[in-house]
Amino acid sequence: MIRINLLPTKRYKKRSVTFEFYLLIATLLLSLSVAGGIFYKNTRDIEGMQGQINTIKQQTAALQTVYKEFLSLELEKKELTRRIAAVDKIKEGRAIAPRILYDLPLITKDNLWFKKLSKNEGNFELEGRSVDNESVSDFTERLAKLPYMKNVELRSVEDITEANITLKKFILQGRLAQ
Repeated sequence: MIRINLLPTKRYKKRSVTFEFYLLIATLLLSLSVAGGIFYKNTRDIEGMQGQINTIKQQTAALQTVYKEFLSLELEKKELTRRIAAVDKIKEGRAIAPRILYDLPLITKDNLWFKKLSKNEGNFELEGRSVDNESVSDFTERLAKLPYMKNVELRSVEDITEANITLKKFILQGRLAQ
């Protein structure tokens, strides 16, 4: 009979803690310290940013009164510019009417007279009577030469009878220069 000895002949030392275990613990400690450092840094950054937010909120609250005053000044500025524009527009149109009243008698002949003068924005229409066509033609040419009259044209001339006299009824149109 053959006998086989299956018992180990060498005795191995039992190691209680191996190198790999120490390496695992060192890696865990290093990872935890890195994670803790990152957490600590993020916490400090958040606190700093919250402090900045609080100071900005305080500055904004302090500037709110200045901003409200600025808005009220802007509204006043718009109102004043609107008023100035209205006054300028009134001044602009105010000079033309007296000038027309001054110039019309100078350029009209004795055998020509006016019935109606209407002004709508920048346009005008003049209706009048005359004894002959030559007076109407001369008046139209002289009116067109005035510096504040533009695009003066004779719209119509027709024969009418008023008080048993045959007259020429004429209508002129044009634009007033601004």
